[in-house]
Formats: sequence, structure tokens, C-alpha cells
Amino acid sequence: FTLIDAVKNIANITLKIIGEGPIKEDLELKVRNEKITNVCFLGYKTGRELNEEVRKAMFVLCPSECYENNPRSIIESFALGKCVIGSRTGGIPELVRDNETGLTFERGSVEELRTKIFYLLNNRNDIVKMGEKARMLVEKEFNQEKYYKGLMEIYQNILLSK
Repeated sequence: FTLIDAVKNIANITLKIIGEGPIKEDLELKVRNEKITNVCFLGYKTGRELNEEVRKAMFVLCPSECYENNPRSIIESFALGKCVIGSRTGGIPELVRDNETGLTFERGSVEELRTKIFYLLNNRNDIVKMGEKARMLVEKEFNQEKYYKGLMEIYQNILLSK
């Protein structure tokens, strides 16, 4: 519940949670029971609908509490020019580079996440700058040409080793 606890009672923002998962009902119950008014659940989104929601966002939060190697949601957010606040777990810190493509926080730390959210809310120019760097990172590191070259090198090495 790190994310919900971090954003509750922050004025003038709405946290939109996209997706389904095993704890969705628990999160909805917490929001209802605690009468948290700045959180809404949009459910599962894909394609154009998902991209539109991300485009409308000021920034994206990825508060993973379990290991994720290379979260696609972060890469997709970067591709749309959004900076990300992500937990320091798994491969997230390799993508979310502090003060470059976003901000990181200690997994499970409500206070640190809340501090990072307030930082971005009070430094809107940094949101834009980090979003631009995030977009450039995706264009440089996750493009088709780089992927193709890497794949061809693997095939070449396999063929040469026979």
C-alpha cells in the first residue's frame, strides 16, 4: 500500500492506477475505507487507451515491491517522454536514473516516495527535462537497429562456434 499511503491527502493531484492484479481489491477497499478521494482505478488498459492516459500524466510512478528485471511500463513511459519515480528494486534503478530520467526511492518507503512526489510537483521544469532524457534513452538503447545488431551477433557467434 506504499503508493496509496504516499499520495493520500496530497491536494490538487489525482493518482490514476492502471492495471489489474491480485491486490487490486485490497487497494480499492483501503481507498474506500479511508475515504481517500484523490485515487481512482482505471482498470486494465492497452494500446491507444493506455498511451493516452500516460500522455495526460504529469509523471509515472512504478512503486514495485517485488523484483522486476526490466519493467515494460517504464520503457513505455519513457518512450512517451515521461519521467518515472521508481522503487530501487530489480532492474528499475538501471532504467530510472536519479535526476536524469526520473527519481528512485527505497522500496516500501512511504515517506521517501512522498518526498519524491512533492519534489516533482514543486519542480515542474525538472519533470520536462527528465522526460526528455528518458525519451532519448529509449531512442538510443531500445531501438530496432540496436536490437537487430545484437541478435545478429548472437547468431554469428553460434554459427562460428560450430
